[in-house]
Amino acid sequence: MSDQRTFSPPPPPKENRSRHSEQISVGVSAGMRIIGFLAVLLLILFCCSGITMVQPNEVALLTRFGKLVGNTPTEHVQPPGILLALPYPIDEVIRIPVKEEREVAIDRLKLSSTGSNTTALDPIRDGYVLCGDQHILQTNVRVKYRISDPVAFHFQADQPERVLKEAAAASIVQTIAGWNAMDTLRLQRTAIDEEVERLPISVRESLQKRLDQLGLGIEISAVEFREIIPTPQLAEAFENVQSEQIHIETRKREAEGFAARTIPQAEANRYTLVNEATRFQTDVTTKADEEVTLFDKVYAQYLANPDLVWSRLYLEAMEQIMQSVGRLKFVAPGTRIVISPKSSAEKPPSVVNEPAKEQSP
Repeated sequence: MSDQRTFSPPPPPKENRSRHSEQISVGVSAGMRIIGFLAVLLLILFCCSGITMVQPNEVALLTRFGKLVGNTPTEHVQPPGILLALPYPIDEVIRIPVKEEREVAIDRLKLSSTGSNTTALDPIRDGYVLCGDQHILQTNVRVKYRISDPVAFHFQADQPERVLKEAAAASIVQTIAGWNAMDTLRLQRTAIDEEVERLPISVRESLQKRLDQLGLGIEISAVEFREIIPTPQLAEAFENVQSEQIHIETRKREAEGFAARTIPQAEANRYTLVNEATRFQTDVTTKADEEVTLFDKVYAQYLANPDLVWSRLYLEAMEQIMQSVGRLKFVAPGTRIVISPKSSAEKPPSVVNEPAKEQSP
């Protein structure tokens, strides 16, 4: 027969179908167990993903749904160590390196690279500071700081370092405005009470006051002036002024050295002259007192016995005269002695014998 009929296969027996169903159910249950195990593992990993390690040089801030965890400022800051937190985005761990010293550059007060070859100073393009004596300087400053309050540092400002730069620039400009150019270039000046005031310390104190008023939680550790120079347009004039200032200081030191050498010598001479005058005064006064005392005694004796005192004084005077005469020569009465001024010291006076005149009875 040309036409062949097709017949469907007979249905499987009930035993084969039940066995196949059992295999399918076993596979499904095994897959569900694997999926459940993986889900539990992922859930455990997700719950443990919030656990983190805070390094020794930092502290952490823990926020839960954007709010700090803790009731007091001390509880807000999490110390170094293992921190147990819920997974993100429920909890967020913010690390703050409080023990790290950071540094920012205040380069807006220095000459820009595009304006170094120009002859005019552009106040908008070129940075500068104005001194108290109307001189213009340019400076490059580095500010080193530490984070003292992690909560204020993170939440008080969106960009705390930018606020720090602006505050530092304002403090530098304000401080240098009260200094003259030469003291600013030396980074120090002598105050009224003879104490040395240093520019970096003055800027640091002024900057710290500004930051405390802003409440940024920043502590300034140092302010370093890497470079402070006059503008290129005034560099030659500043060099001349500085050279003259050095010359003046040199002459001043020479004058001080001369004064240091001369004044002690003059003081010593004055002391010697005063001592000699005092000693001379004492000697003269003592001698005068002795002579007055002796005169009073002799005068008292003279009032008692004038002839006797007069004779004694006469004899004492003659004795002194005779002791002071170098050579004695006796001449006869009536002999005239001629003493020549030129020959008196060289030869004895000449004696001219003249006959004595007879006296009329």
